[in-house]
Parts: sequence; C-alpha cells; structure tokens
Amino acid sequence: MESPKQILEFLDRRFNAIEMPCLGNMNIDYVSSRLLAFRDDSRWLILFNSITWCPAGQGLTTIVECVGNCVQGRQGFDSDRTFITGKIQYDELLELYNVQVRDQLIAINDLDIIAHPDLYVDRELDIAIALLEKYREDLLACRDEYGKFIPEGMTEVLCLDEWQHPNWDCLPSQTESFPMIAEVLFTGNSNLYKKPQNPNTDWALWFPK
Repeated sequence: MESPKQILEFLDRRFNAIEMPCLGNMNIDYVSSRLLAFRDDSRWLILFNSITWCPAGQGLTTIVECVGNCVQGRQGFDSDRTFITGKIQYDELLELYNVQVRDQLIAINDLDIIAHPDLYVDRELDIAIALLEKYREDLLACRDEYGKFIPEGMTEVLCLDEWQHPNWDCLPSQTESFPMIAEVLFTGNSNLYKKPQNPNTDWALWFPK
C-alpha cells in the first residue's frame, strides 16, 4: 500500500489534471455529492457520487468519478459513469415542469422550491435543489450502479456526505479532509477520520460562478 504522503501526491496530480470533481466547474453544477473510499492491502480508490445539473448536457444527471491506483478506465470522469436518475423538463405547450425521480412523477407543488436569483437564473436548478429534501438517496447512484467501477475484493472504509473539498487555490493535500482520508486508506481505520471544522460540499458555497 502506498503511504499517505504518496496518496496525497497522487490526488494533487489528479486534481491539477482536472481528474477529480471540481465543484466550481463552470459547465456542471454539483447539487449534492457523496464520497466513498475503498481499499485492500495494496489498492485504494475514492469514488465521488454526485447529483448534478448539466444545462448544456442531459440536465439532471448523476455522475460517478473515480480516483485511485486501481481505477479501471480513466481517472475521474469517464463516459460510462453517468446515470439519468431524474428528469426536469419544461413543457412549453402546457407551461409546466415535468419532474421525475426514478421514473416516478413528482408533483412540483409538493416541493419546497426557493428561488436564488442572486446566484443563478436556472429555474431547473432550483427544482433540483428542492428535490434533495425527499429524494436525495434516490437521485444518487445506487450500489448496483456504481459497484461495477469498484474492483473485486475491495472494502468500503468511508462514506461521507460532508468534507472539505479542494478548489483552485487549495489542493487535496492542503484541505482538512484529504490528509485524514489518506490515513484511512493507508490503515483501514475509519476512526482516524474526523468531521472537518469547515466542510464545503454544500452547493451554495460554489455560487456565484
């Protein structure tokens, strides 16, 4: 197994190469993310499971991004690591939004939709954020979906919904969270991870762009 220092150096290189999630991405809005970490005696992998709004793509899209010394395929994003778990479409004829989660029709009046005109203009993004209250787990990729990206024999050692994520002026090694994540990957001891004082994975912290 690589040392924590080597793991962090690997992550820094991947982030600089845009092969890790960049929550400030100008083309993709990260609505909510989960971090999963896996290991065995010689291998390690971090899997980011993210609900996103891709206005130039397929709209509401769940993206899985993998980083580690055993990734099958490309580091970070690859073309087979996307899932359409929901849909937000405006019907111009009926002048209403069609909202679905896992093919279940969602009544838009049942959602607590809050407009954020000071941050962005997309009404669809407001709806995506409102869906988190009741439907976050359904919108995230499930184990059957993301499991094919995890090499056989690896054990899950972390599952995080809040952590301190790197940004353009702070590499993974400089965050509160990733040095602890590296220690967990090296030892397999999940107790070495402590919630950071300043988690920054909430969508609102990455706007305006």
